[in-house]
Amino acid sequence: MKRIIISLLVALVFFASVAFAQTPTTAQEFLTRGNRYSNNGDYDRAIADYTQAIRLAPNAAEPYYNRGFAYSNKGDYDRAIADYTQAIRLAHNAAEPYFNRGVAYGNKNDFDKAIADCTQAIKLNSIDAEPYNNRGVAYANKGNYVKAIADFEAALRIDPNHADAKNNLEILKSR
Repeated sequence: MKRIIISLLVALVFFASVAFAQTPTTAQEFLTRGNRYSNNGDYDRAIADYTQAIRLAPNAAEPYYNRGFAYSNKGDYDRAIADYTQAIRLAHNAAEPYFNRGVAYGNKNDFDKAIADCTQAIKLNSIDAEPYNNRGVAYANKGNYVKAIADFEAALRIDPNHADAKNNLEILKSR
């Protein structure tokens, strides 16, 4: 009987320690788990974990950036923009928060801000085709087809297989 009780206690301690080890305690652990949730499309849980990471590391840009991405995927562009703005304040030389904030502005039909952010992303990383393509979309939505075509062509010089830029360019040239 003693062996059974000891075995049960050992098993209980083992399982309790495993469960405890899986509970995040650091900003990086919350960030990592939030990334897993986000990759699986569970944006509410991702946002909760990114919020905990921010609470533990308020001067880290990545949790703000990732939470902005999760908000954007939920269609909450105002919160996404706020988080991308904070990520930019903390890591002002990173192109991704500018690009993604530009996408969020574009989704809100604020094309001037989308263009400005995509332009800044291009200044920070001129070898990424995405900001050119998205800036081209914003220009097209404003009716500036000459600049839109130039951006789609720039995206295709960087990535000749960029499907969206090809499609966007074909649409504009067929008008």
